[in-house]
Amino acid sequence: MKMILLIVYILTILGVIFLERKSPTEAMLWVVVLVCLPYVGLVLYLIFGSTISIKITAYARKKRLRRHYPALALEEKPKLDGFQLSDEDRQVIQFNASYNQSKLTCYDDAKIYIKGESHYRQLFADIAGAKECIYIEFYTIHHDCVGQALVEALTRKAKEGVKVLVMCDFIANVSTPAKMFKPLKEAGGKVIRIKPFLTHYRSHRKIVVIDHTISYIGGMNIGQKYADLDKLKTPWRDTQVRMAGPCAAILDGHFLTDWLCSVRRRDWDETVAYVDSIPGTERRMNGNLCQFIVGGVDTNKESVKMCYLSMIRSAKKSIRIQTPYFIPDASILDALKAAAAAGVQIELMIPGIKASFFLDPVTTYYCGQLLGYGAKIYKYQGYIHAKTMVVDDELCCIGSVNMDVRSLKVDDEICGVFYANPTVHQYTKIYDADIGRCSLYNLEQFVSRGTWERFLESFFLMFAPLM
Repeated sequence: MKMILLIVYILTILGVIFLERKSPTEAMLWVVVLVCLPYVGLVLYLIFGSTISIKITAYARKKRLRRHYPALALEEKPKLDGFQLSDEDRQVIQFNASYNQSKLTCYDDAKIYIKGESHYRQLFADIAGAKECIYIEFYTIHHDCVGQALVEALTRKAKEGVKVLVMCDFIANVSTPAKMFKPLKEAGGKVIRIKPFLTHYRSHRKIVVIDHTISYIGGMNIGQKYADLDKLKTPWRDTQVRMAGPCAAILDGHFLTDWLCSVRRRDWDETVAYVDSIPGTERRMNGNLCQFIVGGVDTNKESVKMCYLSMIRSAKKSIRIQTPYFIPDASILDALKAAAAAGVQIELMIPGIKASFFLDPVTTYYCGQLLGYGAKIYKYQGYIHAKTMVVDDELCCIGSVNMDVRSLKVDDEICGVFYANPTVHQYTKIYDADIGRCSLYNLEQFVSRGTWERFLESFFLMFAPLM
């Protein structure tokens, strides 16, 4: 038995060095942990470090999926002739097409929701009108009145013969009982809890696609707190965007990729047959341009982080960020500092209500790093859960991505980048209105913080790469 464990240990260390493709610093850290903490180090690595099984599974299943769904494999240079685009727009579009293989697409119309109640009202109306299919992917589907209402609405459609597929993260939904989904499953709907094992790498995406024509992305999950019914974090401010038009076909592909990477092997053939039966959609373009960027550890690319860096580096006048926590990695922080030093106005909006006892001290520390470069830090009078970035009032990013290391580099995420269209201008006005509900946090306040707060910053900063 000891010999078997020793062989497993040696193979794990070799895997860290030769297969994981981690950064040299991270790889060396895990080798030290594995050598210095026998067996305990192995457990820590399997929970917080290993990505081999995720990458192998994703690679194999995506390869098979692309054989059955060729549209996912298409790579093409974006055609920008005839569109009124700024230099910032063109630069980011080209980057995302080249680096992230993100197809340039469009929508016929879009609606932004900043309150859960109005978002759920529209979502449930779209579900009620579904004729063919409903795809749902959320990080959390809470066991409360909103989660129950969603399951009931989906169950009714499944009984009508509509194809209903639901995904949520395994760890984030431990408190949501399987019995809540039982009526939906009995009606013919399918439910998968993604990544059903204890690991640091979670699925944080929010995607809804209905009848291949209506789609949603954003920061909201399913639960009553997003409808401003939380006892502590209130008022709750979030962002979700509903789009109708050709872009839904791209989100179809991202959802089905996640589904095929998660479905049980015995259901593989049935699922592929269903994917094959999906009719092709008309490919057309209008001036409402957008791209979707997906990130996660199933590839060796830090897609979301690199998209954010591209946006930051394209800025000439302003960068406006909303996030519930601000824990960037070194490259994002340095890019923001460089932009501020070059005269770009940096505005960061974070919650006035504490996110948690360990996230807030680290957020404060990184805010202080930007204050020294003239950035404006706004604390929203409530809890802001929106994950957005607006650059020069020319392009806007809305999605599930928090400005922290987990979202930028680790978790499965999705965001939409919108270019030179009414959605960007609409969100600029929303940001301006949000500032009216904020108090300014300045350099003097940061410098005068107490000794205990400084101690907490120093202590929790050690764990920033895990946040």
